[in-house]
Amino acid sequence: MTHDDRRPDMTRGRRWLAWAALAYASILLAVFLGLNYLYVGARQKLDDAMGQRLLGVARSVALMCDGERIFLATLGDSLGLDYLDGLAAVCDTIRQSESLAEITLTDPVDERVLMSTSQALRRGDHNDFLALDPGAVASASGGVAAAGPLYRDPRLPGSFQKSAHAPVFNYSTEGAYQVGLLTVSGSPDFFSALGRLRRAAWLTAAVVLAVLAALGVVLQRIHVALARYRASVMRQENLAAMGRMTAGIAHEIRNPLGIIRGAGQHLERVLGEAGIQDEVASFIPEEVDRLDRILTGYLAFGAGQDAPPEDFDLGDCLRRSARLSAGELQKQGVEIDLPGVEPGLIVRGDPRRLQQVFLNLLFNARDAMPDGGRISVQAVAEPGAARVVVTVTDEGTGLGGVDRQKLFEPFWTTKEKGSGLGLAMSRRIVEDMGGTLELRDRPDARGAQAVMALPLSSAQAPNREG
Repeated sequence: MTHDDRRPDMTRGRRWLAWAALAYASILLAVFLGLNYLYVGARQKLDDAMGQRLLGVARSVALMCDGERIFLATLGDSLGLDYLDGLAAVCDTIRQSESLAEITLTDPVDERVLMSTSQALRRGDHNDFLALDPGAVASASGGVAAAGPLYRDPRLPGSFQKSAHAPVFNYSTEGAYQVGLLTVSGSPDFFSALGRLRRAAWLTAAVVLAVLAALGVVLQRIHVALARYRASVMRQENLAAMGRMTAGIAHEIRNPLGIIRGAGQHLERVLGEAGIQDEVASFIPEEVDRLDRILTGYLAFGAGQDAPPEDFDLGDCLRRSARLSAGELQKQGVEIDLPGVEPGLIVRGDPRRLQQVFLNLLFNARDAMPDGGRISVQAVAEPGAARVVVTVTDEGTGLGGVDRQKLFEPFWTTKEKGSGLGLAMSRRIVEDMGGTLELRDRPDARGAQAVMALPLSSAQAPNREG
């Protein structure tokens, strides 16, 4: 699998996120518009209901007023002024029983206060609040009672006010003429109810937003879990396919391997009888055994089986891997250096399978340096920890932003002729030994590093820790 093979999955993922974001925004917009419509509608109905109620009270009180005595009060007559004092007491009782803010009587000519239940408006003061409700005041001054819209109360910042105005007439033999303008203002409790309604609408929107956000997180996690499940299923299918493939060819490969091994042993015996000791001759049966173990490893990888462990010297395994790969590396101008391999690092596992891991890492480093270079291998025990860290460092191009975890997936590779199994098998072998394997870019220069951590043998770990 190459980088291009991942584009459909990435495109589908981005498309899914785009549609999810669009649906999320649409739901939020619908919720916001719905709540706003609900708030505006409820506010309007409450406003209308309050206006009708205030208008009814204003008309009733205006009809109750004695226009002749009010006219006398405008002339400064004591009888009229005493009447206004009594009217104020009656209006205050009405204000309390109807839960109103205030009831005020104003001279329609000079807009001077004649009577008010509010301590803020004294008799003789100019009623500046009439200017805040010009439409309804003009209608009432023309003889028709009217309720005004909501307006901000300058006496209480952030609060609202609503009033109804009704004319007060003096009826005589000469006819009816207006002597007063009665104003009835709503209670602040009504406007606090509007504020609570507005806050409830915003709180509902916030709750919906939180629920949608939680739902989005849940859906995203479900999407990620499904993607992982699909990847797991695909991996299992790949492993099953590899198992069927290796099981089918294992018999055909092992037969010629057995012949080659016998021929190598025969050659080694003949050379020994002739007095020739050649290390290369002993490599033949050993490498045949290694190939057989590699084939067994493929089968074990596909079937999820573990190889029997044993204690062995990690340094010997590294040096042997370096000798075996030296010829192939030199053909491409690559040198291998083992400057920091501590002696006596005993680990437990399968040395032949771990040797295959080292060879795979060395050849990967070689492939990353087509123009040649140097590979450095270090193996050191971590101070105070019962494990050893092996680092294979190259001078190649580095990982180039490739997903590190993707590199370890079976059959995924960036090489044109790669099988995509080397790193997957390597990590599986290392994990079977209780260790870890990861790839990363070099922090000090250009190139990459393969970092392997293996636990020390239990027989050696206490000595290391001590």
